[in-house]
Parts: sequence; structure tokens; C-alpha cells
Amino acid sequence: MRILVMDGAATGAQAQAVIACIVLHGDSLSVLATRMAEGRGAAEQFPLLATELFAECGWTHGMPELVGVIVGPGSFTGLRASLAFAHGLAAGSGCAVVGVTAGEAMAAALQEAARPLGASPLCCTIARRERVFIETLEASGASGTVSAHMRDTLDLPDGPLMLAGNGAQWVAGVLPQRHDIHQADLPASDPLAIATVALRRLRGELPPRAAQPLYVDAPEAKLPAAGLRPPPVMATP
Repeated sequence: MRILVMDGAATGAQAQAVIACIVLHGDSLSVLATRMAEGRGAAEQFPLLATELFAECGWTHGMPELVGVIVGPGSFTGLRASLAFAHGLAAGSGCAVVGVTAGEAMAAALQEAARPLGASPLCCTIARRERVFIETLEASGASGTVSAHMRDTLDLPDGPLMLAGNGAQWVAGVLPQRHDIHQADLPASDPLAIATVALRRLRGELPPRAAQPLYVDAPEAKLPAAGLRPPPVMATP
């Protein structure tokens, strides 16, 4: 099976977006090639990077049989750009497209790191405005709850915690008095891990998740005070 995975969820000037071609032989996954873009708007480069990847791997745009894409939490623009491309590619090739959260992608490694300490695993993702998204994980590896926290009102569960994600260090630094907080040294985005979760979801081993943005914040856009403009009226010939 040929699998394309994408992660454009990271936000900010230091964001990294990753796209990779992966193949499944038997029960073994292997990465054929990877591309990375950096900075704001990084995920908008996915169509060009995919063309480069496919040329390197000898694929065409109609050859992927599964697209696994990170749905959040993360950048509003990055998620919309990567998901739009994922759905467009799936529509053109007829392949399945599966959503994966940031926490689900690192769940297996994070839970393994947490187990010896009896710690609860939490995936921490940097958000805008001095905030962080905290994602809990179920025993199965599926995403639990996702919530947004301000720096000065950060409230985490009691007991040992194992943190991972690009916001883990930020969270640990906010709560220096908590000596039961640990950090797992895991990659910010692991294509093989994303592909593994996408396959599990496709096979029904994880609850379904639509490949739609996982928005934690309420929409900021508001309707005009005077209401929407009326639709145009067709002129009579």
C-alpha cells in the first residue's frame, strides 16, 4: 500500500510542516522520501512538495492509496491548507483520507515513556497568544479531550505527568514547582507514527475521525452588525 502523510498543524514563525511518501509491505512501514517546509504558511507548499516527492518515488498523483493527515490541534491556516490538499488529492485518486490528531500520532511512544513512572501522558501543542493546547489520550491511543490554556491560568491534573509535543518545555517551565512533571524526547512530527495511526483507523482499530480541522477555540469571525447583504437580484431581460 502507498501512503501519503502530512502534518501542517504547527503554528508560528518556527513552524515545520512535513509531508512524506510511505509504503506498507506486509506488516512493515517504510519511508520512501520526506520533504519539510518551515515558517508561516509552510503547509501551503504541500502541493509543490508532493509533486517533488512523487517524482522522486516514481509515483503519480493518482497512486496514493491512503492519505493520513494531522487534523490538529494547531494552526488555523496550516490545518485548512493541508486538509484541503488531502481531500483534493483523495478526490482525484479515489483513495481514502483519514484524520489523525497530534496526540494520537505520538501516543504509542508517549504512553511507553509514561508507563514506568505511572504517569499520565499529555500532548502539548503551542498555540497563539501565550497559550497551549493540552490533549489527553485514551488507553487505546485515541485522542481524549483537547483544551486551551493560558500561561497564567495553566491547570494540569494531579499526579505524575509525561509531556510531549512542541509545547512540552513551555508547560514544564510554567510550573517549576511541579516535580512530578516529566518530558519525553519525541520528534515533533513522525511520518511513520502518523501512517501507523491512519492505518489503525482505516482498519477500525480506532474510533472514526473525519479529516476535518480540530478547532479548540471558538470562531473569531462574527456576522456584520447590520446582517448579511441580500443575494443579488437577476436582471429581467
